[in-house]
Amino acid sequence: MGRIFKVNTDYSKQNIEFNIINNGTITSVPGFYAAACHCGIKGSGKPDMCIIYTPEDSICSGVFTINKFLAAPVIVTKEQLKKTRNIKAITVNSGIANACTGELGYKNARKTIEIASQYLGVEKKNIIVSSTGVIGRQLPMDKIEEGIKQCACKLSGTDGHSGIDGHDAAEAILTTDLVAKEIAVSIKVEGGSDIIIGGIAKGSGMIEPNMATMLSFITTNVKIPENLLDEILSDEVGRSFNSITVDGCQSTNDMAIVIANSKSNVEIKNKKDKYYKKFKNALSLVMKDLAKKIVLDGEGATKLIDIKVINAKSKVDAKKLALAVADSNLFKTAMFGQDLNWGRINGAMGSVDCDFDPEKVDIYIGDVLIVKNGMGVKFDRIYTEKLMKEKEVKFTVDLNYGKKEFSVLTTDLSFDYIKINASYHT
Repeated sequence: MGRIFKVNTDYSKQNIEFNIINNGTITSVPGFYAAACHCGIKGSGKPDMCIIYTPEDSICSGVFTINKFLAAPVIVTKEQLKKTRNIKAITVNSGIANACTGELGYKNARKTIEIASQYLGVEKKNIIVSSTGVIGRQLPMDKIEEGIKQCACKLSGTDGHSGIDGHDAAEAILTTDLVAKEIAVSIKVEGGSDIIIGGIAKGSGMIEPNMATMLSFITTNVKIPENLLDEILSDEVGRSFNSITVDGCQSTNDMAIVIANSKSNVEIKNKKDKYYKKFKNALSLVMKDLAKKIVLDGEGATKLIDIKVINAKSKVDAKKLALAVADSNLFKTAMFGQDLNWGRINGAMGSVDCDFDPEKVDIYIGDVLIVKNGMGVKFDRIYTEKLMKEKEVKFTVDLNYGKKEFSVLTTDLSFDYIKINASYHT
């Protein structure tokens, strides 16, 4: 369907204080294990259940969708985190979202935790649950139990630690995704075990900030207080998962979870600690990398489009304007057709209720000025046609109205997006 393409994910030229782990995943982090299986939810026979597990005491932080139709697993997980942040296991099923399922759906999410507690030998309070897939269907609890049983058996036979099962988990959480999304990084620690951060994510369609049809599970071996981890996660979600859009459609099941199990013996107590900035920067890269991979795998996508609004009066205004362009069907279809119709950008921004002067707006594609003071200018169309054929296209909108900026990643809108979503329920 023309959706798989490569982009630059080489971080070697950046001034960073950590290393990308080759073939890294969530189980690249010491003390974390994962198992996956097919339990019969998906008719395709692909993996549809996984468990992420650590026997260590931990600190867990989460950020969730703000959609009013909260799925049962989101409600239950938020309740669990109010009881304790010491989370040892996450159960995830794909294929059925367990959203808009009423009291029975809630009871089934609770029952999933009870089943996992039984087979894992972990207290119910230390388990959270997640689901993704078709909205409105009840979970087949017999299949859920069989999946948990299979995964628990695999975990019980785990000796040492390997990234292989982490890769299986990354596959098991997918729905319309074409590719798994994983990354792990390491921070060198003087005289001790390296800090490791690993992450997996799913997401392809219904991608819109606050949050998106996405799940992300991130593991790390640092010791960190919950209030500091909460603050870091909240900050970095704003720069990653809440800065992407594929189709402007928000979902009911989204969550980003970080679990820290203290296995590195490095403790980050506050922002003044030696490894605070290194950890925050590394976590930022992990989340941005996963967010970018979600956009790259956008349903039917053939292009990754970066829209950066600069010199706005406020960051809020910059974000509103960038998202207006990113979510414009007219703009996105023009990008699919490789039509540099800059009027679509002007029109989208003009519909936003925020403070800027249209007669001061300049727009660039790459390094080429195409709009000056709100009006089109002459430019090298042969060169811009070449830019429009690239897999990655960057637009910069200079409002010349302030000093704030915001960037959003999005995709084009193709024929395949319609095909995928026209038959998703079936």
